[in-house]
Amino acid sequence: MEDVPFPISYWVGPPTDLSRYRELADCGVTVAAGPPEALDLVQEVGMRMVVIDQRIHRDLPQEPDWGETVQAVAYDYAMHPALYGYYVTDEPHYRHFEALGQIVRAFQAHDPDHVPFINLFPNYASPDQLGTLDYDTHVRRYLEIVKPPLLSYDHYALMEDGDRPVYFANLETIRREALRAGVPFWNVILATPHFSYRDPSPEDLRWQVYTTLVYGGKGLAYFTYWTLDVENYRNGIIGLYGQRTQKYYTVQQLNWELHRLGPHLMRLTSTGVYHWPNAPLGARVLPGDGLVARIVGDGEYVVGEFVDPEGLPWVMVVNRNRQRSAWTTLYLRTTHTEIQEVSRSSGGLRPIARDQAVEAAGAYADGIIVQFWMAPGDGRLMRLGSRGNGV
Repeated sequence: MEDVPFPISYWVGPPTDLSRYRELADCGVTVAAGPPEALDLVQEVGMRMVVIDQRIHRDLPQEPDWGETVQAVAYDYAMHPALYGYYVTDEPHYRHFEALGQIVRAFQAHDPDHVPFINLFPNYASPDQLGTLDYDTHVRRYLEIVKPPLLSYDHYALMEDGDRPVYFANLETIRREALRAGVPFWNVILATPHFSYRDPSPEDLRWQVYTTLVYGGKGLAYFTYWTLDVENYRNGIIGLYGQRTQKYYTVQQLNWELHRLGPHLMRLTSTGVYHWPNAPLGARVLPGDGLVARIVGDGEYVVGEFVDPEGLPWVMVVNRNRQRSAWTTLYLRTTHTEIQEVSRSSGGLRPIARDQAVEAAGAYADGIIVQFWMAPGDGRLMRLGSRGNGV
């Protein structure tokens, strides 16, 4: 959906009430999820919506005249200006793929402008949950059989006793398979502590957002927005009694940043993602033979390389360390002579901002060196260019 600058959504939404949807929009959410009766409210506050209609479910093709059901649902909502897509199912088993492919094709035949939304398991799901021994096979076969226009998955890495070690391996798989299939991907990240998942700190939330972006993510959802009154769920973005928690304002800040970065990110194609000085399980160490020749600093870095439709190179650097800020020196191998960053206050391109207007970048015959501070878990998005091509 090209008119959504960057899709930001959630699981477990608010009551169907105008004031609650206005609060959701104020938080920076761009794509709501809810019942059909919420469509008009979502339109009024300027968001889009994935409609949840109980007529649609993963076993629908087993019903007689199921195609007419899809046609009826598309007829009911396709012309609504707030529609983003149709919720189909969450975390399907391999045995559901054929049926889901039929549903996706039926929706695209009747309404090619909106997304049939399906969300996949993470890579720590068991073979019994996946229906395959291998997670990479699960994702690839899903894309080959179902052929969705969007790849969404969830991964909750933040445990009470530390982080899941396979978080970046999951991003590697999803990025690779999304690029192979030519579709964008979303990551559903942890916002609400439950079970043995810890309560994300502001740095944890920032780290989840920016590590998704550096891998080329084109959408994000929070689990959860509203706090469920079950098990040990607690301290969501909106609390158990409907009150804004402090997390609301942390997420709002991140979402506002995404509003500025998003129009640029949505145009970029990921060409490489690397880690330095060490690589977590399943990830790759910076080889130094590409655009980013070297990175020096006291952080732990993720480096994403991108290209835009005009052929200009972009780079994103994320401080993987969530405890310490990092003074960073980036060595870029390029014939371009200028570098700019995306301002998180305006969304515009500008010279790398340093305190007291200190010069951040220097151009040399064979490259650029740029220096800057990075906050814990934070990221910077930068574009290279030369005089005469708009920089």
